[in-house]
Amino acid sequence: MTDATVLGAAKPAPVETDALTLMLGDRVLLDRATLRVERGQVLAITGGAGSGKTALLGALAGQLPAGVDMAGGARIDGHLLIAQGGRLAPRRPLALQVAEVVGHHLGLDLRSSLRRMADGLDRMGIPAAARRFDLPPEQLPESLRWACLFAMAVAVGPAVLLADAPAAGLDPTVRLRLLHRLADWARADGVALILAGRPEDGLDGPADRVLALRRARLLPANPARTEPLTPLEPPGTARLHARGVGMSYPLAPGPRGEARSLAVLHGIDLDLRTGETLALLGETGSAKATLARSLLCLPPPTAGAVVWMGRDLMAATAPPAAGDANDPDRGGLRRARRDLQPLFPDPAASFDPAMTLGAQFGLVLESLRPDIAADRRDHRIDEALEEAGLRPEAALRWPSALSVAEAAHAGLARAILSEPRVLVADEPASSLSAEERETFLDTLMAVRDRRRLSLVLATERYDEGLRDAHRGVVMLAGRVVESADAGALRTAPLHPYSRAMLAAAHGERPALEGDAPSAFAQPAGCPLRRRCPLAREFCAQAVPTLEEVAPGHHVACHYWDTPADG
Repeated sequence: MTDATVLGAAKPAPVETDALTLMLGDRVLLDRATLRVERGQVLAITGGAGSGKTALLGALAGQLPAGVDMAGGARIDGHLLIAQGGRLAPRRPLALQVAEVVGHHLGLDLRSSLRRMADGLDRMGIPAAARRFDLPPEQLPESLRWACLFAMAVAVGPAVLLADAPAAGLDPTVRLRLLHRLADWARADGVALILAGRPEDGLDGPADRVLALRRARLLPANPARTEPLTPLEPPGTARLHARGVGMSYPLAPGPRGEARSLAVLHGIDLDLRTGETLALLGETGSAKATLARSLLCLPPPTAGAVVWMGRDLMAATAPPAAGDANDPDRGGLRRARRDLQPLFPDPAASFDPAMTLGAQFGLVLESLRPDIAADRRDHRIDEALEEAGLRPEAALRWPSALSVAEAAHAGLARAILSEPRVLVADEPASSLSAEERETFLDTLMAVRDRRRLSLVLATERYDEGLRDAHRGVVMLAGRVVESADAGALRTAPLHPYSRAMLAAAHGERPALEGDAPSAFAQPAGCPLRRRCPLAREFCAQAVPTLEEVAPGHHVACHYWDTPADG
């Protein structure tokens, strides 16, 4: 047999493009992209919002978005597209949707379609007890809904699967577990898999190749920054103390009229030193945001104490006694509000839409810095805006005229107006694209260094949170499960939950199965035990206590030093 015969018999790649160009009016979304994806290959395409990822997948699927024109060539074999958001028909039982999708592609009846769907859920790691084909999608947990979408694709068995922002919105450990399983199926069954998403979604982990859509060109992805821009200065003396901080929310009375409450924070002890950056790490339901707000007494915790420079903030926020009603700064509360400033996850929503930024900033100074004369307030506002990365003219703008990134920088400007000593940031860049987030965090860290501020940063982005931090605290179900120097948590965490978050941050497969339990149905003992590879029978009997296992390194796990197979 000649070489020419062998080449003639070889099957072409299931995805090939030749100088593919996409235009939206005069704007170029994709500029002459030549792409080839082989069978069993997993390609990740990353880019920020509006970069053209959705248009590219639509072009490959023959479903160009409205207004987008295409030039060049694109050839793709039998394909299936999972659209952005993972849309399923609402209010229709999943079984009927499976029958429609799988039956349409393969000509199978309902029973055969559900059997193939069950096989797909097996490959997604979903146990039989969690399969609810009789429910509509809106009654399924978000992770199970995504698993069902992936299982449908497995059941159909296309030559090419296109997934736009797959599993977006899920916690990193859950998202990466599903994406790795999907990639394993694609490689095993010889399916060309293209995943499109944001750079921070971790798609590089399960992918064989990563391309970034930047300035309308498909280019090799840039490596993420892993070290601080400038070396961190050692922190000083502890000034903010939390002791036994707990938070409970009242629930409706029980069937016999008994009072009920939901505890979301459980006896947290914390110290924050001058100039220290502390990362609060955890996924949805970890209560990291609740802890961050409790440190500000917004609202005050229901148990324990928060002390700032010797002042009991919880006592200062209590209703005033009869003789204290006219005290302008009872218990030093105004001074504490001046010293401790928040950064919110949605800064745009925290502004009054009926006032310009300058007018709102003026009220902040009037309330927290009455020592600054009225004729000097405009100068202070201009300085704060420039330090936060905005032009002074931004003071004349209305909140509705700000972009998402500008609102984040305006929130930072407002926070530093009163010259605080501590910033408490709850996912302050969560709504920003990757590039915008990098710019904002760099600005935040520059402000921190210039003013030698203490910073509490609550985030689910494990690597990003620890990158510019002195110390990290990992939270799970309202408890601290690991606390250590940031370097130790970045390189050698000891708790299985911390290890899973680190793996997800690197795009690797986390060693956890299943979803985090609801706050309303926490298991007895360790809250991680149903997902944990180290779980033993004793884990159901007692909640692990936080123990010091090395100088400055605390872990709450019964078997942190036991191998997973031991």
